[in-house]
Amino acid sequence: MLGVTTATVMLSIARTLYYFAIDRQPEMSPMMFILFAPIVALPFMFIAALAEFVARRFLPQWKQPSRSWSFLIGASYTSPLFGLIDMRLLVLCLLINPVVMHVLLARRERADALARSLS
Repeated sequence: MLGVTTATVMLSIARTLYYFAIDRQPEMSPMMFILFAPIVALPFMFIAALAEFVARRFLPQWKQPSRSWSFLIGASYTSPLFGLIDMRLLVLCLLINPVVMHVLLARRERADALARSLS
């Protein structure tokens, strides 16, 4: 859940910086979006909790993930917020999403297990 919350706030800040950089006036004030970022994070946290429950049952399993992997998986749930920065960035949702993160983690665990068995 920490990953979801942090990623929401970070994407809010990135949105603010992006609008200041292109000197464009957004529909919602970037500062207001930062203020309401915790409220925006709540639905993502709920979705993440449900999706992680399902993912633990159906996606490749691993040992207890490290804190950094847990953070990255949580942060990947907020990838649709890239669309609030710029619609063209929604393509990143194909690369940064929870399923891809779970598969990468499972492949890393398998590679580590194989390396340990060979040595």
